[in-house]
Amino acid sequence: MLPLIHVDSYDVLKIADEVNKICSYFLDPINIPYFQFKRTYKNRPATILANNPVFFKEFIKDGFIEPELQIPLNTHQSYFCFWDETLPKDQLSYLQRTLGVYHGLTILSRRKDFYDCTSFAMSAPHPSPIAYYLFVIKDLQSFSDLFPAKAKHLIKATTKLTLELPDDATEANDNPFFLPQRSDRFYLSKDHKNYVTTYEALCAQLTQQGKTYKEVGSILSMGSGTVKTHLTRLKARTGLSLQEISLQLLHAYPTRRSIRQPKSIEQKYTKITKEA
Repeated sequence: MLPLIHVDSYDVLKIADEVNKICSYFLDPINIPYFQFKRTYKNRPATILANNPVFFKEFIKDGFIEPELQIPLNTHQSYFCFWDETLPKDQLSYLQRTLGVYHGLTILSRRKDFYDCTSFAMSAPHPSPIAYYLFVIKDLQSFSDLFPAKAKHLIKATTKLTLELPDDATEANDNPFFLPQRSDRFYLSKDHKNYVTTYEALCAQLTQQGKTYKEVGSILSMGSGTVKTHLTRLKARTGLSLQEISLQLLHAYPTRRSIRQPKSIEQKYTKITKEA
């Protein structure tokens, strides 16, 4: 169970108006009128912002904006999902019939101590919603990265309003949406030397998106020098350039283990791996 969100203490009209001022310049030209931002912390309540008052309660009610991902998250810092593909039909029907919300998309952005779900939705049926979202996805991702900085004062203010925690709030630490605290090895082949660690993969993914070492380090809570070291080791071990490293390969071989925990796999390679 995730931390409780106390929406009743929000001045939703005022907050929605302020969120709309931040978002309208971006949302209006692309004809996507509905916006919601939700940040979920470890061992702390979540905070939620939206540009329409009704979305504060109704979107939370049945967890509409929590993505239901079907892929391993270890090596992905961000991910997006289409509501039409992931939400049950009864929830989609409720959103359309009751709220007039169609074809939502949620972008998940992960950190070690929190994760953000930034959601966009349309106000009418679209003949090719997925194609349209793919056309503007880079702009949506850029805005989802930019919004927390623009709304920093709102995030801080609303977080102060969410004080109570449920008894089982510690279960939030097991939420897979948080970035892992420890790095795992993902084997690219049966060769025990041909592997990628969680944070090497994350550094590669973010670098391929055009982010600088400093920006990657800020996202992953590490120095820019550490980011460079991860990428240097990755390229030296695999013999591949960053452009050649597809993160999809990391799911082809399910064998993985924490590199900081006792080795239960590949025991006979322990000495060789240390020497390498």
